[in-house]
Amino acid sequence: MNKIAWVTDTASGCKIGEKDTFVVPMGVILNEKHYQDQEELSIEEFYNLLKEYGDGAKTSQPNFQAIHDAFHKIENEGYTHIIAILPSSKLTGSFQSCVIASQEVKVKSFVIDSKIGSYPMRAMIEAGKEMNEAGESIDTIVETLKQYAEDAVLILNPKNLNQMKKSGRVSKTQSIMAGLLNIHLVLQFEDGSIYPIDKVRTKKKVIDAVKKHVEKNINEFKPKEICVVYGGDQEEANIYVEWLKEKYTDINIVSEILVPVAGVHLGYGTIGISWIKR
Repeated sequence: MNKIAWVTDTASGCKIGEKDTFVVPMGVILNEKHYQDQEELSIEEFYNLLKEYGDGAKTSQPNFQAIHDAFHKIENEGYTHIIAILPSSKLTGSFQSCVIASQEVKVKSFVIDSKIGSYPMRAMIEAGKEMNEAGESIDTIVETLKQYAEDAVLILNPKNLNQMKKSGRVSKTQSIMAGLLNIHLVLQFEDGSIYPIDKVRTKKKVIDAVKKHVEKNINEFKPKEICVVYGGDQEEANIYVEWLKEKYTDINIVSEILVPVAGVHLGYGTIGISWIKR
């Protein structure tokens, strides 16, 4: 079995201190105060603050020095390989920073753009660890994880379009029209970017729209596990969890709180449903 070090940032939901996992904290800015994700602010504390100070919240990517230090620490600790899995390179600079840092160490390194964030990233890392424990070759692990990046799905119902407009996650025109017409957007990650896939006018219709898009995907590619991510509002998440458990009895249904850096851009109360196709 190879001695692999896994590098990621807190957009993956991996916890700082996990065995063989080097998690670099991202920053969140709430009420004009900067916090290091996980190190200075727990996820529960974050969502309590986001509920009050969501408008104007910002994120900052890991600084290059922190990534540089992580790669050199790995080299000094005798790992044979590094596999770095980062959030979409179209949305953050973590991927490019890891590419540069990987060139400064002698450890054989692979830097993978997950083309997504949150639950699918962590699922990729966990799958990679399982493959390594099963004795798969490093090339097989890397190629499989690259395919997972192509196969990851995340469907979202964001709750703060003003924040998404400010961060560039949706266009200004889409945000203004949605606000004027009281429209709820359903979004999906595709090729590393976020795109609207549906527009509806009521909460009941947005739930139906999310279910429609989930069913269409799940019926074509049945995954082993589906995760409902929620931005602080577990009660609404439970609506989807119960529906999924009733409809897909042969699929493992889990739920978890949305990573803070995503919560900043999507807003308190955001709901997402995610899986990897194969």
